[in-house]
Amino acid sequence: MRSLYLAAGLLLFGVLAHCGGVSSNSDQGGGGGGGDDGGPGAQDGASGPGTQTGPSGLPCAVDDILAKNCRSCHGSTPIAGSPMSLMTWADLQAPAKSDPTKKVYELVGTRMHDNKTPMPPPPNARVNAGDTTIIDSWIAAGAPKSADTCGGTKNPDGGVVDPLDCTPDVHMKSTMPWTMPQATADIYTCYGYEVTTADPKHIIAFAPHVDNSKIVHHILVFQADAAEPTTPAACSSGGKAGWRIVYIWAPGGKNLYLPKEAGFPLTPGTSNHYVVQVHYSNINALAGEVDSTGIDACTSAPRQYDADVVAFGTQTFTIPANGLPYDRTCTVQVPAQLSGKTLFTAMPHMHQLGTKNDNKLTPLAGGPDVDLGTVTNWSFQSQFWLPIAAKIQTNDTITTHCQWLNNTGAPVSYGEKTAQEMCYSFAMYYPKVTGAWHWDIPAYASNCK
Repeated sequence: MRSLYLAAGLLLFGVLAHCGGVSSNSDQGGGGGGGDDGGPGAQDGASGPGTQTGPSGLPCAVDDILAKNCRSCHGSTPIAGSPMSLMTWADLQAPAKSDPTKKVYELVGTRMHDNKTPMPPPPNARVNAGDTTIIDSWIAAGAPKSADTCGGTKNPDGGVVDPLDCTPDVHMKSTMPWTMPQATADIYTCYGYEVTTADPKHIIAFAPHVDNSKIVHHILVFQADAAEPTTPAACSSGGKAGWRIVYIWAPGGKNLYLPKEAGFPLTPGTSNHYVVQVHYSNINALAGEVDSTGIDACTSAPRQYDADVVAFGTQTFTIPANGLPYDRTCTVQVPAQLSGKTLFTAMPHMHQLGTKNDNKLTPLAGGPDVDLGTVTNWSFQSQFWLPIAAKIQTNDTITTHCQWLNNTGAPVSYGEKTAQEMCYSFAMYYPKVTGAWHWDIPAYASNCK
């Protein structure tokens, strides 16, 4: 099936950082706290999500480290699918959801030192050596309770991003809110939105408009060939065949500004069909949560080029269940349709068994290889767009290398479900291919060994 699947934690342009922090329940799509906007705010004792007032039972040094690295998702009210709060001594003494034989504070230390799946996840910086020593010493002492009064640590909401530098004139929003079922831990919903214009235009920037960050995990925007219902309804994580990805957001991520040469075209005098997909995570079984998340966008007069997305990698593999690293190295010669195209950002993509994904361009004309996006410590909970710069020509070679580790007890093959696997690198480029073309042709045509 050739629909585009981008799973939990996907995340977006420039640098997409999933919320940093410690998730003891990552197999349920839990995020973490402390993305690149997760530093400590004013310690003013205010209350609300991500805020601690009065004595927390934590030493102030420990409290400050958690504030800097964890709490933009693991606040008083965890957001973006995070499974627990990391605000108080009692929070860290609770049994971990993924392993009730351990306490949360034990997994805090483990994940800070985990080189494969660290918390905070990349591209967030690792906890520095001095702060790690403080946490290690506190844990080694049995994580004792403290009488310190730190004044309260207020942290930003992980669902908030900076205002757009341009003035949004498109506001993609459903005609009614989505009510999250309390008993549903994880669901994708979709709604359609029509954009009309009297004159030719380009969409040149996107920003998320997150309504309820307690349950919103990530957002995708597709372009479609036909109008879709404007009320949100449960949908496939991969959307429908023919939908084309144009934007992705997840907590900690940034707004999308396209290069000054390119934009997504809007055809005048007709409806331009878009679909907003919202992934909700409610692993804490919150009741009565309602959401009207949408997307703001800016348009401009037409730019020189139309932008588009293409996928490299493969759809053909089966990962044996032997608990050993399994690799596929896939190459494709750039087809004539992509000759002269400029690649400006890339997002490697795998699922939960992935350990590494790297991509390179080998020019036919000679010269050094060009990095097209490398993730050496793959994390399903932290996916992000990487800046690249490459102009490709016919018969240049693009190589995608994926590595997995399968401990599930059964072989795993390509598929859109989270329990299946992928080996892709999505790349944004311009000018857009015209005529008969599909985003996954390079992946479909690759040769692997």
